[in-house]
Amino acid sequence: MNELNIDALSEEQLKEALEKKRKAKKETEKQLKDQYMIDKNTFLRDHAEGFLAVNSELKKLKKTVIIEASKLYDRMYEVAGKEPKDTKSFTLKDETDNIKLIVEKQERFEFTEEAAVHISAIKEIFRDKFANRNKAMYNLLDSLLIKGSKGEYDPKLLAKARRQVRELGDDNLIEEFDKLDECQKVVGTSSYCRLYVKNENGRWEDVSLNFSSL
Repeated sequence: MNELNIDALSEEQLKEALEKKRKAKKETEKQLKDQYMIDKNTFLRDHAEGFLAVNSELKKLKKTVIIEASKLYDRMYEVAGKEPKDTKSFTLKDETDNIKLIVEKQERFEFTEEAAVHISAIKEIFRDKFANRNKAMYNLLDSLLIKGSKGEYDPKLLAKARRQVRELGDDNLIEEFDKLDECQKVVGTSSYCRLYVKNENGRWEDVSLNFSSL
């Protein structure tokens, strides 16, 4: 391939050569970008289909396991000639004690709007008690009770904290936690199932279906 002799080109020819090179470079960049977009979109669509398919199968698996496990739980009582008991949690194990399934029903709680009054009062009491003495401890205590990016307080954590505040001996704090507890309402129930198998050391291991733990 003959090299272009720049010295032999006129100014107009040099401009044309540079413009041709610029267009060729721009066209190459466009082709690379277009192919990248095609490959990216194909990749995302293909894997979105895969994720959705697995998600659908997991939902079916969870529903089937909970239904069939609940039937077996009821049959356990029927075999013993007794009425099945309503429960929020039960466990099934295989005959060799190597497989264990736990089914749980958990209530979902939310606070009523009146809870904001008592949460503010609790924060004030915490601030008065701990902020000046140990600000780092106060910030840690406050952050442990908070859930989510909006900074809302977690009903479950506050319920646990309510059992501990009595040890502080502060009547005002106890009263605010008691009032806050009355502001909780059940908004639904969620069902969960977890399967465990024994490893070679005889310890139970959770068979996780959580993608991030695999």
